[in-house]
Amino acid sequence: MRGARSIKDLSREELARWLAERGEPRYRLDQLEGWLYRQDVAGFHEMTNLPKVFREALEEAFLLFSLEEVAREEAPDGTIKFLFAARDGERVESVLIPDRDRLTLCVSTQVGCRMGCRFCLTGRQGFRRNLTRGEILDQVLLVRREARSREREITNVVFMGMGEPLDNYRESLAALRILVSDRGMGFSHRKVTLSTVGLIPQMRRLVQEGLDLTLALSLNAADNETRSFLMPINRKYPLEEVMAALRAYPLPPRKRFTLEYVVLKGVNHSPRDARHLVRLVEGLRVKVNLIPFNPFPGAEFERPSEREVLDFQAWLRARGISTFIRQSRGQEISAACGLLRWREGA
Repeated sequence: MRGARSIKDLSREELARWLAERGEPRYRLDQLEGWLYRQDVAGFHEMTNLPKVFREALEEAFLLFSLEEVAREEAPDGTIKFLFAARDGERVESVLIPDRDRLTLCVSTQVGCRMGCRFCLTGRQGFRRNLTRGEILDQVLLVRREARSREREITNVVFMGMGEPLDNYRESLAALRILVSDRGMGFSHRKVTLSTVGLIPQMRRLVQEGLDLTLALSLNAADNETRSFLMPINRKYPLEEVMAALRAYPLPPRKRFTLEYVVLKGVNHSPRDARHLVRLVEGLRVKVNLIPFNPFPGAEFERPSEREVLDFQAWLRARGISTFIRQSRGQEISAACGLLRWREGA
């Protein structure tokens, strides 16, 4: 079968073995990776410094892309939400977010999610499967081509889309290594963020990987009762254990952990919540990103008013916590994660 496997699903070692079996010189690996990750080619035939017979062999053996864009929505503020279809028909979202001199891409790591957070549409849709490293990388590569067509470069990549990255540990880490490798896409470690709900064993493994990434914790509540109500995973890994794992994570000088906090009207933004949060992060270098809830059809929560979010920010700042409000982007389109997939009937 032509193109039976995505070439980006092969590790560097696997690709080197395939080349060696064909009798190709070792330098061919560097040439090929240059085309795969640093150039915007639509097919193997465009890799013009490779011999024609070799390009034909690649075409016969591999797929260059494992995803295909099937829908997109663009908001007046420049935010673009992409819907990609995999070869098996499953669909995932990526979101490109412009902000002055930054262009941030939010990528997915799973089809659906098994964490079951009550405020998350993706979680309500259930878990289908993990994405492969190639499918994660193809989101970056396909959106990068679109950005470059508009004379822009993606500056930041965040693993905060559909799915829990650390629940797909092997493939997420493989994709991350290519993102930050000089042989891969060459992103700075400082420009790549991985978000987790707090899977403690995987957080501990991550310490051993030697990847100086920005780590973000999806917190959303500062006491176990509220967090367990919102996030079932908190019953398995309660706040005290999650924060202990965060404290054990090596934090380079001048860096801070990011705490993502979805603000739900009447649920988690009282002065009491602020006091709990201050105690929870005592001694940690953190910044808190407040994210006003993006409603979706059937949601059991409401979006807080701007005044409520500003008050919560003021309480935290008054107690010395660096707190920012993430401005909602793309409100005119399917803003909630998983909503475009849901609307398209996937």
